[in-house]
Amino acid sequence: NSDEEIQQFKASLFWLGLDQSTAPRMICSWVLFFLMTLLVPLLNALLVYCRHCDEDHKHPYQGIVEISESALAMVSFLCVSHIFSVYGLHKLLLFDYIARDSTEVQVGYKKELHSAFRVLAMILFPSFLVALVHKLWWFYYVSVNLPRVSESSLINAVMCVSVMAAWLYKTTIFLFVCVLFRLLCSLQILRLQSYNKLLEETPDVSVILSEHMRIRDQLLIISHRFRVFMVSSLLTITFSQFVSLFMLTTSRGSVNFFRAGDLAVCSAVQLTGFVVCLNGAARITHRAQRIVAIVSQWHAVATCGTYAVAMPSCDADKATEPVASAVVGPAHPFLARLEATIDICSTPKEPSKYDIDSFQKRQALVTYLQHCNAGISLYGFVLDRGFLYAIFGFELSLVLFILGNTMGF
Repeated sequence: NSDEEIQQFKASLFWLGLDQSTAPRMICSWVLFFLMTLLVPLLNALLVYCRHCDEDHKHPYQGIVEISESALAMVSFLCVSHIFSVYGLHKLLLFDYIARDSTEVQVGYKKELHSAFRVLAMILFPSFLVALVHKLWWFYYVSVNLPRVSESSLINAVMCVSVMAAWLYKTTIFLFVCVLFRLLCSLQILRLQSYNKLLEETPDVSVILSEHMRIRDQLLIISHRFRVFMVSSLLTITFSQFVSLFMLTTSRGSVNFFRAGDLAVCSAVQLTGFVVCLNGAARITHRAQRIVAIVSQWHAVATCGTYAVAMPSCDADKATEPVASAVVGPAHPFLARLEATIDICSTPKEPSKYDIDSFQKRQALVTYLQHCNAGISLYGFVLDRGFLYAIFGFELSLVLFILGNTMGF
């Protein structure tokens, strides 16, 4: 029931401040966005100061943490708002395509849909606890400088709650988009699993080709809708991490939880969210590329099962010397039904016109899959192991460059 699922998803979006289904809710969503990502961090930077803090109780990395968190939340909010406004929630969750899928795929997607926010909470809850301890410790030492208002613990408490609410909002927005991307990738994994079963159920090449083209079109849709978010997040996280690394290696003060706790939480959240995206994209890409090997095996087994079915062990009783029997079994479940209809002691038959046409259709399907670079892609670059190795090499080069210029390696 897509209507029921959409209503439940909308309720979750409302509590996240992302429900833009009506004009009043859209205004509230944008006001909350500006308040949490711009106003509260700005007030925190201008009004909060630590008069009696020594070198071990300062926050030298607070600026880069606030900028990176706000920038990443801004990228996430703008991308998801654009997707919601252009496609709507029904098309975003691909409910207009899932009606054609099997019951097994629909049930599996429903489970993934219900567990999406559970995954979000599992990532968010430990980070929230660490950030809360750090903020409580920080606001115990600092003072809030409000004009014409004397310092008090109540003002510190209000400012602490505001800063934590802003941190929770910015972190949740980013992680939600990551989990949403993972959810759509999980749907395609379910479809590819169903596609493998389709090879066992039908020898009709047109049906198999049509289903693969439908899956490929949906992978292109997901790639197109999330490519701006993926690239922008990668650039933002890379800039944030390497500026932080540069500041850490050039700093002469000690690095402890009080000085760098906010930086550690920010880095852990950013890297975890992006790893969730890369994991979902790489899984679906590798499964889509593995289809080529599966269909090639299906084609080879079907071809050999049609023509080469004679076994040397059939003449073992007539031979003067014992002949070892050849064990021939189906290399694919598709041939399990063929064994019952094939006379293994008969001589190989000449291929008929129907067999030749079937072979040519299967060969055309294999050729199509070999040249079809299916998977999640970013502007033509497929997110597979090769792309991940390239990212790792680039990031490692930057790390070594920064370490070489700051620590003399």
